[in-house]
Amino acid sequence: MSTLGNKALEAGRIYRVTGGIRTEMLRTEIYHAWERAHLQGANPNALQAEKLSNVETERLIDKYSNLINLVRPYFRNLSQAAGQEHHAVMLSDANAILLDLIGDEETIQSSESFPSPGSLLSEAVAGANGIGTTLAEGNYVEIVAAEHFIEGFHPFTCQGIPLRNEKHEIIGVLSISLRSPQARQRLKEIFLCASRGIEAEFIIANLEKNIHRVLTSNPDDYQPLEELRQDIIQGHQAARLKLEISSRMLAVNRLEYAMKLIKQAEQSIQIFRNRADIWRNLASFDVGKVQVISITDSLSGLVDLLSTEAAIRKVEVITDWQESITIIADLRSLSRQLLRYFLQSFESAGKGGTLRVAVAMMPNSESVQVNFTSIPGLNTSHSEPANYVFYIPLK
Repeated sequence: MSTLGNKALEAGRIYRVTGGIRTEMLRTEIYHAWERAHLQGANPNALQAEKLSNVETERLIDKYSNLINLVRPYFRNLSQAAGQEHHAVMLSDANAILLDLIGDEETIQSSESFPSPGSLLSEAVAGANGIGTTLAEGNYVEIVAAEHFIEGFHPFTCQGIPLRNEKHEIIGVLSISLRSPQARQRLKEIFLCASRGIEAEFIIANLEKNIHRVLTSNPDDYQPLEELRQDIIQGHQAARLKLEISSRMLAVNRLEYAMKLIKQAEQSIQIFRNRADIWRNLASFDVGKVQVISITDSLSGLVDLLSTEAAIRKVEVITDWQESITIIADLRSLSRQLLRYFLQSFESAGKGGTLRVAVAMMPNSESVQVNFTSIPGLNTSHSEPANYVFYIPLK
């Protein structure tokens, strides 16, 4: 056992004898977790977690069936990445009640002390652990072996991270438990990437709801927004594929290649989130908040969002501005206006054409001018450039 584990083991022995927690023998976050568990009456001598009844567990699983089904592909990736390590990948709700898990047979089925669906894993019941402490901290945590508050969890090293929906509300916890403390470093990056991938799935589900609302309230805007939504989702599917391949590479210890793919998946997920934020503004027909906005950043975001559309149309997009220019406007309304100019300009440019987007301050400094200049391709029916000018007041 590591020095860390030995100190925690001795701290636990002292606590069970005296009821005192030795600050110097525990990492700061573990000390706080033990303190919370002590104040809430958790039993350090427990050999396993308390559980809901079978009927209550079935009701809870049914209630969260959509969440469970959404997470399971990522479960399989993480379990595959663990390879021959004894492990369990777990999902809880926001009350630290275990909903689902996957792992090797020895860990899941042969260990009486290991939690099963319906297990109560809050710090008040189970002390410091990868699910309860994650919820208490609201952040990623690691609990190594004897740092677990109750004895039954000592054989495991756990990692946990909150899962947040598109409103940034915690709706559950993703956790992985391993028999080998050393394995946690090998799996940490793919574990964190998987959590962000799951959160991206929540965003996708919300985009689905938004597009139906657009179809109902503004059918004329439905088709271009639906095409953009599909482009965004395809980008995320590429990230999922990279995550799947990296899990296979980790299983056979091809660490360098796996880390490269995980990094690429992380970047793809971040691009997806950025594009989804822009799309939500386009799809929302509610009045937004007037605020300071970088018009150049907004245009850059739309150019990125429309990159697939531009590639399909074979239109080259060139941007022309020297510095960031800020205005005061409603971002939602502005984004929709800019989108219409882009789509209109694409039509004018035609296949093989060029769109030049330029931004400049007007001489009187009371407004910003955005020029969309479409230069038709060689095979289009018209040859003259089309110019669309959009003036935006600075205030």
